[in-house]
Amino acid sequence: MSAAQLDVVIEQGSDFVQLWEIQDRDLSSGYTFAAKFRTMHAAPTAILNLTTFTVAKSGSHTHVTCRVPAATTTALTAPTMGVYDLEATQTSTGYISREFEGSYYITPEATR
Repeated sequence: MSAAQLDVVIEQGSDFVQLWEIQDRDLSSGYTFAAKFRTMHAAPTAILNLTTFTVAKSGSHTHVTCRVPAATTTALTAPTMGVYDLEATQTSTGYISREFEGSYYITPEATR
């Protein structure tokens, strides 16, 4: 199965909350998630490395949510564009699947 495409906007200086909805699959237990945001695919370091998520089953779907506090987004350079992906790892087998991928855009804050 191919990764779903979803572009995201991160507002510098604001709490960033992102919900990814994985369609027709229950990954609410037995999986861990990770997401990395890089300025380009070949960039040696990530500007955001997310490993803490809230995961819940919703009907036949899985909702994966992350929250990045304003203190962290304030430190991000803006405006900036790049790429990210969200991966799920099945804990019993180590199997990794890319669930989402896309571009991100960080908008600069004016109120500081």
